[in-house]
Amino acid sequence: MVVISLGGSIVAGEDMNVEYLRRFRRFMDEEEEKLFIVVGGGATARRYISMGREIGMDEYSLDDIGIEATRLNARLLITPKTYPKIPENIEEGIIASKSYKNVVMGGTEPGHTTDGVALLLAEKLGEKQIINMTSVGGIYDKDPRKYENAKIIPKMSYDEAKRFFLETNMDAGLNIPFDLLALKIAERSKIKIYVVGKDIENLRRVIKNENYKGSVIE
Repeated sequence: MVVISLGGSIVAGEDMNVEYLRRFRRFMDEEEEKLFIVVGGGATARRYISMGREIGMDEYSLDDIGIEATRLNARLLITPKTYPKIPENIEEGIIASKSYKNVVMGGTEPGHTTDGVALLLAEKLGEKQIINMTSVGGIYDKDPRKYENAKIIPKMSYDEAKRFFLETNMDAGLNIPFDLLALKIAERSKIKIYVVGKDIENLRRVIKNENYKGSVIE
Protein backbone atom coordinates (compact mmCIF):
# COMPACT_ATOMS: atom_id res chain seq x y z
CA MET A 1 0.00 0.00 0.00
CA VAL A 2 1.33 3.43 -0.98
CA VAL A 3 -0.06 6.45 0.90
CA ILE A 4 0.00 9.70 -1.07
CA SER A 5 -0.89 13.15 0.22
CA LEU A 6 -1.83 14.98 -2.97
CA GLY A 7 -1.95 18.77 -2.94
CA GLY A 8 -5.31 20.21 -3.91
CA SER A 9 -3.59 22.76 -6.15
CA ILE A 10 -2.32 19.86 -8.29
CA VAL A 11 -5.78 18.35 -8.71
CA ALA A 12 -7.82 21.51 -9.11
CA GLY A 13 -5.54 24.53 -9.32
CA GLU A 14 -6.31 27.81 -10.98
CA ASP A 15 -5.56 26.34 -14.42
CA MET A 16 -7.62 23.12 -13.96
CA ASN A 17 -5.21 20.93 -15.96
CA VAL A 18 -7.57 18.30 -17.37
CA GLU A 19 -4.84 16.47 -19.30
CA TYR A 20 -2.81 16.03 -16.09
CA LEU A 21 -5.88 14.62 -14.36
CA ARG A 22 -6.29 12.11 -17.19
CA ARG A 23 -2.65 11.01 -16.86
CA PHE A 24 -2.83 10.76 -13.07
CA ARG A 25 -6.00 8.68 -13.23
CA ARG A 26 -4.31 6.40 -15.77
CA PHE A 27 -1.30 6.07 -13.45
CA MET A 28 -3.63 5.09 -10.60
CA ASP A 29 -5.16 2.22 -12.57
CA GLU A 30 -1.84 1.04 -14.05
CA GLU A 31 0.29 1.19 -10.89
CA GLU A 32 0.95 -2.28 -9.45
CA GLU A 33 0.86 -1.11 -5.83
CA LYS A 34 -2.41 -0.41 -4.08
CA LEU A 35 -2.86 3.33 -3.61
CA PHE A 36 -4.42 5.33 -0.80
CA ILE A 37 -4.62 8.98 -1.86
CA VAL A 38 -5.61 11.84 0.46
CA VAL A 39 -6.45 14.98 -1.54
CA GLY A 40 -6.12 18.57 -0.31
CA GLY A 41 -8.50 21.46 -0.84
CA GLY A 42 -6.26 23.78 -2.86
CA ALA A 43 -7.71 26.87 -4.51
CA THR A 44 -11.25 25.51 -4.20
CA ALA A 45 -11.04 25.42 -0.41
CA ARG A 46 -9.26 28.76 -0.16
CA ARG A 47 -11.91 30.46 -2.28
CA TYR A 48 -14.85 29.20 -0.23
CA ILE A 49 -13.13 29.72 3.11
CA SER A 50 -12.27 33.29 2.13
CA MET A 51 -15.89 33.99 1.27
CA GLY A 52 -17.08 32.37 4.48
CA ARG A 53 -14.68 34.43 6.55
CA GLU A 54 -15.84 37.61 4.82
CA ILE A 55 -19.42 36.97 5.86
CA GLY A 56 -18.41 36.22 9.46
CA MET A 57 -18.53 32.43 9.72
CA ASP A 58 -16.71 30.82 12.67
CA GLU A 59 -13.46 28.90 12.15
CA TYR A 60 -14.97 25.50 12.91
CA SER A 61 -17.55 25.98 10.16
CA LEU A 62 -14.82 27.19 7.81
CA ASP A 63 -12.89 23.99 8.51
CA ASP A 64 -16.00 22.03 7.59
CA ILE A 65 -16.23 23.93 4.30
CA GLY A 66 -12.58 23.12 3.60
CA ILE A 67 -13.26 19.43 4.20
CA GLU A 68 -16.10 19.49 1.69
CA ALA A 69 -13.74 21.07 -0.85
CA THR A 70 -11.16 18.30 -0.33
CA ARG A 71 -13.83 15.67 -0.92
CA LEU A 72 -15.01 17.46 -4.05
CA ASN A 73 -11.44 17.41 -5.39
CA ALA A 74 -11.08 13.76 -4.44
CA ARG A 75 -14.10 12.84 -6.56
CA LEU A 76 -12.14 13.80 -9.67
CA LEU A 77 -9.82 10.83 -9.01
CA ILE A 78 -12.41 8.08 -8.71
CA THR A 79 -11.59 5.55 -11.44
CA PRO A 80 -13.04 2.10 -12.30
CA LYS A 81 -10.50 0.54 -9.90
CA THR A 82 -11.23 2.97 -7.08
CA TYR A 83 -13.70 2.72 -4.20
CA PRO A 84 -16.70 4.59 -5.64
CA LYS A 85 -17.35 6.74 -2.56
CA ILE A 86 -15.26 9.25 -0.64
CA PRO A 87 -14.64 7.80 2.85
CA GLU A 88 -15.58 10.18 5.64
CA ASN A 89 -13.07 8.74 8.10
CA ILE A 90 -9.94 6.59 8.21
CA GLU A 91 -11.74 3.47 9.39
CA GLU A 92 -14.12 3.55 6.41
CA GLY A 93 -11.18 4.05 4.08
CA ILE A 94 -9.29 1.06 5.45
CA ILE A 95 -12.35 -1.18 5.16
CA ALA A 96 -12.81 -0.03 1.54
CA SER A 97 -9.15 -0.79 0.74
CA LYS A 98 -9.74 -4.47 1.48
CA SER A 99 -12.07 -4.72 -1.52
CA TYR A 100 -10.69 -2.09 -3.94
CA LYS A 101 -7.26 -1.48 -5.41
CA ASN A 102 -7.39 2.27 -4.78
CA VAL A 103 -9.08 4.50 -2.22
CA VAL A 104 -9.31 8.28 -2.53
CA MET A 105 -10.40 10.54 0.30
CA GLY A 106 -10.21 14.11 1.53
CA GLY A 107 -10.36 15.60 5.01
CA THR A 108 -12.08 13.92 7.94
CA GLU A 109 -12.82 16.39 10.74
CA PRO A 110 -12.18 20.04 11.66
CA GLY A 111 -8.70 20.71 13.02
CA HIS A 112 -7.02 17.97 10.95
CA THR A 113 -5.29 18.90 7.71
CA THR A 114 -5.23 16.38 4.88
CA ASP A 115 -1.49 15.97 5.54
CA GLY A 116 -2.34 14.99 9.10
CA VAL A 117 -4.98 12.57 7.82
CA ALA A 118 -2.43 10.96 5.50
CA LEU A 119 -0.01 10.46 8.41
CA LEU A 120 -2.70 9.04 10.69
CA LEU A 121 -3.73 6.71 7.88
CA ALA A 122 -0.15 5.50 7.35
CA GLU A 123 0.20 5.04 11.11
CA LYS A 124 -2.98 2.95 11.28
CA LEU A 125 -1.91 0.84 8.30
CA GLY A 126 1.60 0.33 9.69
CA GLU A 127 3.19 2.00 6.65
CA LYS A 128 6.60 3.58 7.21
CA GLN A 129 6.52 6.20 4.49
CA ILE A 130 4.16 8.55 2.71
CA ILE A 131 4.61 10.61 -0.44
CA ASN A 132 3.58 14.25 -0.38
CA MET A 133 3.01 15.77 -3.82
CA THR A 134 3.12 19.57 -3.89
CA SER A 135 3.13 22.30 -6.51
CA VAL A 136 6.62 23.32 -5.33
CA GLY A 137 8.22 19.89 -5.37
CA GLY A 138 10.41 19.83 -2.28
CA ILE A 139 11.58 21.74 0.77
CA TYR A 140 13.60 24.85 -0.05
CA ASP A 141 15.75 27.19 2.02
CA LYS A 142 13.62 30.07 0.73
CA ASP A 143 10.56 30.60 -1.42
CA PRO A 144 11.54 29.28 -4.89
CA ARG A 145 8.73 31.30 -6.48
CA LYS A 146 10.28 34.53 -5.22
CA TYR A 147 14.02 33.76 -5.22
CA GLU A 148 15.84 32.29 -8.21
CA ASN A 149 18.72 31.17 -5.99
CA ALA A 150 16.48 29.10 -3.69
CA LYS A 151 18.08 25.71 -3.00
CA ILE A 152 16.32 22.46 -2.34
CA ILE A 153 17.04 20.71 0.96
CA PRO A 154 17.28 17.01 0.07
CA LYS A 155 17.08 15.64 3.61
CA MET A 156 15.78 16.95 6.93
CA SER A 157 15.21 15.42 10.35
CA TYR A 158 11.89 15.69 12.17
CA ASP A 159 13.40 18.16 14.65
CA GLU A 160 14.89 20.27 11.85
CA ALA A 161 11.57 20.27 10.02
CA LYS A 162 9.67 21.40 13.14
CA ARG A 163 12.23 24.12 13.86
CA PHE A 164 12.22 25.27 10.24
CA PHE A 165 8.43 25.34 10.30
CA LEU A 166 8.40 27.56 13.38
CA GLU A 167 11.19 29.89 12.29
CA THR A 168 10.20 30.54 8.69
CA ASN A 169 8.21 33.63 7.78
CA MET A 170 6.91 31.97 4.63
CA ASP A 171 3.58 30.33 4.04
CA ALA A 172 3.83 26.95 5.77
CA GLY A 173 1.98 25.31 2.91
CA LEU A 174 4.70 26.40 0.52
CA ASN A 175 7.92 25.79 2.41
CA ILE A 176 7.18 23.00 4.87
CA PRO A 177 4.16 21.23 3.42
CA PHE A 178 3.23 19.72 6.77
CA ASP A 179 1.70 21.19 9.89
CA LEU A 180 3.29 20.53 13.28
CA LEU A 181 0.71 17.91 14.25
CA ALA A 182 1.48 15.92 11.11
CA LEU A 183 5.22 16.13 11.79
CA LYS A 184 4.71 14.88 15.34
CA ILE A 185 2.66 11.93 14.08
CA ALA A 186 5.44 11.10 11.60
CA GLU A 187 8.08 11.35 14.30
CA ARG A 188 6.31 9.16 16.86
CA SER A 189 5.82 6.34 14.34
CA LYS A 190 9.07 6.92 12.40
CA ILE A 191 7.27 7.53 9.10
CA LYS A 192 9.37 9.00 6.28
CA ILE A 193 7.82 11.90 4.39
CA TYR A 194 8.90 12.18 0.77
CA VAL A 195 8.16 15.65 -0.62
CA VAL A 196 8.02 15.74 -4.42
CA GLY A 197 6.36 17.67 -7.23
CA LYS A 198 3.56 16.71 -9.59
CA ASP A 199 5.69 14.79 -12.10
CA ILE A 200 4.20 11.29 -12.38
CA GLU A 201 7.42 9.60 -13.55
CA ASN A 202 9.21 11.04 -10.53
CA LEU A 203 6.41 9.67 -8.35
CA ARG A 204 6.94 6.23 -9.85
CA ARG A 205 10.65 6.45 -8.99
CA VAL A 206 9.84 7.16 -5.34
CA ILE A 207 7.47 4.20 -5.21
CA LYS A 208 10.15 1.94 -6.71
CA ASN A 209 12.79 3.31 -4.32
CA GLU A 210 14.85 4.73 -7.19
CA ASN A 211 16.63 8.07 -7.46
CA TYR A 212 14.09 10.86 -7.38
CA LYS A 213 13.90 14.66 -7.28
CA GLY A 214 12.62 16.13 -4.05
CA SER A 215 13.17 16.06 -0.28
CA VAL A 216 12.69 13.61 2.57
CA ILE A 217 11.90 14.17 6.25
CA GLU A 218 12.98 11.29 8.48
